[in-house]
Amino acid sequence: MKRLTLASVFLSGVLMAGMGNNMPSYSDFDADGNGEVTQTEFENAQQTRMTEQAEAGKQMRNAGNAPTFEDVDTNNDGVLTQVEFQNHQKTQMQERMNQNPNMGQGKGMGQGNGARQGGM
Repeated sequence: MKRLTLASVFLSGVLMAGMGNNMPSYSDFDADGNGEVTQTEFENAQQTRMTEQAEAGKQMRNAGNAPTFEDVDTNNDGVLTQVEFQNHQKTQMQERMNQNPNMGQGKGMGQGNGARQGGM
């Protein structure tokens, strides 16, 4: 089971990186490293992330739709486990893929907007 979880985490990370998503890791939120994320840790990390993106000049699309602690804490125990966090990220990734089925698909060589018209 542990190997499956690790493989799933790795694959999710690779897929998200390949799609250009800059999704945070669980350790970005677990400030004290105790294996659980409290609501304060979650909100602080979320605010830090949004500030960093704004300072880097990145567009803040859908900032108002950012997930709340309650959205991620599916068992309502007041802390986020790594599994809850990863499940939420997978759900977000699936929703994005459903909204834009061409996400992550390049056009390949010779099929861009600058394709040559006519012969030499």
